[in-house]
Amino acid sequence: MRINPSLILSSSVLMVASIANAAPLTPERMLTLARPSTAVLSPSGRLAVFSASRYSIDTNKSIRNLHLVDLANNNAVSDLTPQAPDNAHDNAFFLDDDHVAFLSKEQLFVKRVDGSVEPYALSAYPVGIANVKYNHATGLIAFSAAVYADGSLAGAKEKDEHQKENKKDTALAFDSLMVRHWDEFIQEKKNNIFVATIKKDGDKFALAGEAINLLLNTGLESPVIPFGDSGDFDISPDGKELVFVSKINTPDNAWQTTTHIYTVPTTGGVAPKNINPTAVGAASHPVYSATGKSIAYFQMLKPQYEADRNRIIVHTNGESRIVAGSWDRSPSSILFDSKDEHIYVTAEDQGHVKIFQINLATETVEAIVSQHSQSGLSFIDDNTLLFSTSSLKTPNDLHSVDIKTKTITRRTDLHAETLANIHLSTPENVWFKGDKDVDIHGWLLKPIDFDATKKYPLAFIVHGGPQGAFDDSWSTRWNPNVFASAGFVVVFLNPTGSTGYGQALTDAINNNWGGSPYIDLMKGLDYVLENHGYIDETRIAALGASYGGYMMNWINGHTDRFNCLVNHDGIFDSKNGFYHTEELYFPEHEYGGVPWDPKARENYERWSPSNFVQNWKTPTLVIHSDKDYRLPVTEGLATFTVLQRKGIPSRFVYFPDENHWVLKAANSLRWHSEVLGWIKKWTAQPKGTSPEKILVDESSQIKLN
Repeated sequence: MRINPSLILSSSVLMVASIANAAPLTPERMLTLARPSTAVLSPSGRLAVFSASRYSIDTNKSIRNLHLVDLANNNAVSDLTPQAPDNAHDNAFFLDDDHVAFLSKEQLFVKRVDGSVEPYALSAYPVGIANVKYNHATGLIAFSAAVYADGSLAGAKEKDEHQKENKKDTALAFDSLMVRHWDEFIQEKKNNIFVATIKKDGDKFALAGEAINLLLNTGLESPVIPFGDSGDFDISPDGKELVFVSKINTPDNAWQTTTHIYTVPTTGGVAPKNINPTAVGAASHPVYSATGKSIAYFQMLKPQYEADRNRIIVHTNGESRIVAGSWDRSPSSILFDSKDEHIYVTAEDQGHVKIFQINLATETVEAIVSQHSQSGLSFIDDNTLLFSTSSLKTPNDLHSVDIKTKTITRRTDLHAETLANIHLSTPENVWFKGDKDVDIHGWLLKPIDFDATKKYPLAFIVHGGPQGAFDDSWSTRWNPNVFASAGFVVVFLNPTGSTGYGQALTDAINNNWGGSPYIDLMKGLDYVLENHGYIDETRIAALGASYGGYMMNWINGHTDRFNCLVNHDGIFDSKNGFYHTEELYFPEHEYGGVPWDPKARENYERWSPSNFVQNWKTPTLVIHSDKDYRLPVTEGLATFTVLQRKGIPSRFVYFPDENHWVLKAANSLRWHSEVLGWIKKWTAQPKGTSPEKILVDESSQIKLN
């Protein structure tokens, strides 16, 4: 087993990054950093395994391999598998303390942790599998696979081959919505969950018997597209039952968020049981308690609202109750302790993603880890949680926390060598009074080689969602430190509609898209200009994606205070956008109905940037992708058409193979080149005349007869 020294350098190396003359965090450096997965623990808690991918600019390819962390031996990190193409060596889990199973090219392989034996194949299913979970007590695995109506893996392969050989046309036909979702057209094959048993055969593991489709002939689909994964189901501790989530498959699935939680015996042949049959909102993340006596999951109460607060439901002996119902935060993951006395959840809270402990008897909520952003919780022992942490300055690394003392221990330092002597600005909190005197929070980064006696241009970034937030976390998309390293002061705020500051602030953007959020942003900009004299108010660029792109179009119609704008995948026409998008529940909730309803139509028109193009003046870079089915490319083309027709300096950058996000590394490099080039060009010189500041003027809104 080869030790990789680049993965075990002391965290003290990172201190070098604080010295003068540090190199900038360029897009190239950011994109070539290791991207580790969630770690999985061995049964004893002594070892952890994770995969990490790395991109090479020279080859324009990513490679991935598995790493072991010896938590009992100074957290030594070693390579478990050699580097391989990015579709290999993922979804790793321990079969026992000495063997790790993992997916490579959609089939399972086994590797000894001591490296004494080459990996051997465990599965050879007719089609690829994904999202594997394992139950140590029974040797049961559960996995997902896309199959046709007959529900068989062999049938899926046979029909795929038949269609490939015999289908001459390329047509897809639909009799109901959805036609497409996120970045793919809806396919005939559906995700089903299968179970099988792994047994030890001599010195090797082997699959025993055929895989059983637990969703056979149910019409249900799980994991739920487009983002469903192994978090959509769980195996009971005794291996006798599986719980899973499935969205309604009725004709109204495109305009309802209704999702149900089901349990089903792992023997198969029994219809799944719906344990939240009266739910009208979205449900997610079902997990069994350690004793198997309870199931916990998240439930949203409002129909059609994907940003409603997640309530924690604990289901025991056929009865369900809401836990910590008055807690005004929306958790995103659940973990029971070994005695079913507490649950541990992650949740956004004022710009951080914290770990909270909730007492199931008293329902008291206590923060265990409060700084930065946490994910991937698991128990090393009854008093020690393992998790990943990232921040605005650091990509993901493993840490643990002593639950009693709240002492945090770093377990890995994966990026020490690659980030040595790289400039990473320390985020500063920004608090100010927004619309209606509401407290609004955000962040500020100073630029590389900062000198308080100088003036710097400002990159003013607006987040998407709109129900989302800029948290203290690492990202390879819209990484604020890349802009700081390019010489900009970076300000990124969490205005009305943002998450992690209470549900009232999140809900307040409903039918208010260009109202309070816009006022918050303008007041926030005024605040940072008044309190940070090193920002040059004549050199300001505004940037945003999705809702942030919408806000760029809205800004262009309501103020000319910015030197330039960057609109990535933004909305141009709110009303027409309803007819093009796939998740109809989103605009119906945001604007109060369908656009052919006269009252709702007024809302669509009131907040549509297209109705204010007569005011547009600001140079704008427009970026859009062809596989963005959430906000189709016509929105970007319409924006660019207006800019060009009005003679406003503008540029349209089109990615034919990307979705709502630019994910391919080479495309991301081009994206960064275009964006940084644009804002540098237009902020190189002062804007000139004092910009006009226009807040929302109610008298200027579109009125319909």
